[in-house]
Amino acid sequence: MPRPPAIIRVLAAVAPLLLIAAVPAHAAEILVYAGAGLRPAIDTLADRFEAETGTTVIREYAGSGQLVTRFSASRRGDVLVPGSLVFFDALLDAGDVDTPRPIVAHTPVVGVAKAKAGEVTTFADLAKPGLRVGLGDPKAMALGRTAETILDASGMGGAIRANTVLRAGTVKQLALYVIQGDVDAAIIGRTDAVLNPDTIVMRAIPADWYTPEIVAAGVLSTSEDPELAGQFADFLASSDGIAAFEALGFLPVPDAAD
Repeated sequence: MPRPPAIIRVLAAVAPLLLIAAVPAHAAEILVYAGAGLRPAIDTLADRFEAETGTTVIREYAGSGQLVTRFSASRRGDVLVPGSLVFFDALLDAGDVDTPRPIVAHTPVVGVAKAKAGEVTTFADLAKPGLRVGLGDPKAMALGRTAETILDASGMGGAIRANTVLRAGTVKQLALYVIQGDVDAAIIGRTDAVLNPDTIVMRAIPADWYTPEIVAAGVLSTSEDPELAGQFADFLASSDGIAAFEALGFLPVPDAAD
């Protein structure tokens, strides 16, 4: 029986290799833990990163304290983006995260339900008898910690805590309580007031009553691709990343000299 032409023999030999090459490699993916109050910015930037790199960015949102607990229990994940640097402390001590990259300040404001805007015009109005106040859980969320500092510095902490009817595990949940009318006012993130102008009126808090929490991104030691995870963390802290956060109401990181 005559042998097939050489070109046919070559094609037959390489055909399996061509088929393998045609099957796409498993797409790269990273798991990102991020504070619930950061979701609008993180989603915007993660979508851009996916489009530009082909990487799948899996996102888990919760209160920052909850995220640290979740990571410690699962020992998996690539990037952590909490609402405050304090949530890195234990992880840094344990060598579980690299040096955090500062992004923006997580600035607190008083968010007032629009129907109560005439009754709450200054921070001091939170102490009025009968007003329903919402606060964050200081163990679960960055602005919960900040709120406690603010109350102590204001000299009205006792009266405002007596008015507190709800505590939330995330700033998004706290803002929702204001929107739904479950509370008259709450100490929330500036971005949540900016994003809900039809339902929340923003009242300023004296800046000397608190130090803004700093949003930052760090690469976790459990990352299977620390270079790719680092690229995403660097992207969040880049000028483009910061601009996306600021467009949603976040403010720049205060100068260390201020």
